[in-house]
Amino acid sequence: MKSILCYGDSNTWGRIPITRGRYGFDVRWPGVLQSCLGDTARVHENGLNGRTTVFEDPIEEGRNGRTAFEITLMVNAPLDLLILMLGVNDTKNRFAKAPWDIALGMDLLVQLAQRSGAGIDGQPPKILVVSPARMTEEWGESMHSAIFSQESVHKCNALAPLYAEVARQRGCWFLDAALYATAVSDGIHLSPEGHKALGRAMAAKVQEIWGE
Repeated sequence: MKSILCYGDSNTWGRIPITRGRYGFDVRWPGVLQSCLGDTARVHENGLNGRTTVFEDPIEEGRNGRTAFEITLMVNAPLDLLILMLGVNDTKNRFAKAPWDIALGMDLLVQLAQRSGAGIDGQPPKILVVSPARMTEEWGESMHSAIFSQESVHKCNALAPLYAEVARQRGCWFLDAALYATAVSDGIHLSPEGHKALGRAMAAKVQEIWGE
């Protein structure tokens, strides 16, 4: 049985739009991935609301994705595959980061994982870099309009080609979540249908990786 770690933010955690609720495991995309793969793999989740790639948040502590990243890898070792899906929170107004800065943050996580012994027989795991689902300005009644902006939307939706280049340079695999899922209701988080579509796309990509 292969082992997969999904390391991400609130869309990996499964936050329900507008509310602070959480979708059940069978609804969240890692759960959909697990269902698609069946007993051929064990899917581990590590999603955190507000998590960035590598940036410290002055308002919400403990959201730096680099913090404890290597420990998280080793706790879940040995891993056949690491799925990294981060970048949405890096576009918050208070960070003032350009898309390429965010991509460099993802690149650093990839390098840390590739230097780790968290894979099989002490080797690094295979890595799938995933750019975020499409962000919109449909903030609704959420507080996101005070945290994100139109510029955030442009930044988030510009990450796919940059992440693809990171994956190419580091010898990883890439998937653009925006091709399968768009945020609803609050502009950030996915609907059950979005999770299902993304989980199925992830499963197809994982099968492609296993086949290589």
